[in-house]
Amino acid sequence: MTSLHFDGPMVAGGLSYSVDELLVSPGPPSLSTGVEWIDQVTGGVAPGSVWTVLGATGVGVTTLATRLATAAGASGTVILANGHVPSRSLARQAQQIAGRVGQTEPQASLAMPRLASWLPLPNLGDNSWDGDCERADVVVLDTWDEMWRPEHWSHTREQRLAGVRWLREVARNNHTALVLTCRLPHGSSGAPRPDVHWAVEPFDDVADVSMWLDWSDDRSPWRELTVRVRGGRSARNRLLSG
Repeated sequence: MTSLHFDGPMVAGGLSYSVDELLVSPGPPSLSTGVEWIDQVTGGVAPGSVWTVLGATGVGVTTLATRLATAAGASGTVILANGHVPSRSLARQAQQIAGRVGQTEPQASLAMPRLASWLPLPNLGDNSWDGDCERADVVVLDTWDEMWRPEHWSHTREQRLAGVRWLREVARNNHTALVLTCRLPHGSSGAPRPDVHWAVEPFDDVADVSMWLDWSDDRSPWRELTVRVRGGRSARNRLLSG
């Protein structure tokens, strides 16, 4: 049997397959998130899938994104782009999460994610992306809107939807998984509504796995993480913020 063009959450490429063919075809190997209960709910980070993370400023969105990138980097090629945390600070955070503080052997850095301060998104209709992104197993954009080109800043709702859908298609064609994050205003709590923040609608539109990070309480080191799989299961559990 020939391999499917994309046998993750969607079959792309303008092709059709029988139900039996889809069910017996082996799925692509997934990468671990480093959190057992998230892997159990989601099956891990599948090639070409889109994960989204929403949370209030200060709740730990960057820590969660870095944790996912570092865990996936143990067995795959991962790029973590962050537009607001200095790159050296992000490198130290990734190293701490990986438990490699103080290691100096060259091989210790081989499994770590590569870091970038900005990865410009492909323009609508442009089939190519940054070469490193096309070769990566996972690209984490923390945050999605900080990777926009200046001409995207004034985009309408429809243009934002089109842009994130096109990014998804470019990633799918390269079998690259995407993790997109966005921050809600400080102090936001509870599941956001589309009329509260502009990122909710496009994230709901493209996410195969959506994650919502919320406060446990003001003084607790724990956060509440809700994970939902499109058309599948959901779970809510505590996650250590550090």
